[in-house]
Amino acid sequence: LLKLRKSSALENVIPVSHHEEITAKLQAPTTCVSSADSFDKLAEQVASLVKHYDAMATKMSDDNMKALLADMSSHLINSLILGGCEPIADDIEFNINRHMPVPFIIVEQGTPIQSVTRIGVANHGKVLIPALVKL
Repeated sequence: LLKLRKSSALENVIPVSHHEEITAKLQAPTTCVSSADSFDKLAEQVASLVKHYDAMATKMSDDNMKALLADMSSHLINSLILGGCEPIADDIEFNINRHMPVPFIIVEQGTPIQSVTRIGVANHGKVLIPALVKL
């Protein structure tokens, strides 16, 4: 672009009044966010969306809407797992940091899990979405 700056072709595309601003931006040091950091932020945003859908579903009286929200959450969870997050699906004992009982009841750590009703998601060991489990 700096070579083009001197040519008339650049002046046809970019007004002369913007040349100095563009040149300054090209010469300024840049900060680069790694793709891992970007994915981590995206994963947290998607997890927040799943939690939002869960909260909405608890307020719905229409079973079709509840099913739609659950389906949307499942698709987002699958996308997180395909993107590299770890599924929370194979635990055999309840852990309050990794699981949420369905229906919600007070449960002691280590209670045997009977089944997983929805897979949870962790990223680098941090639980983003707890697995929904029956005890």
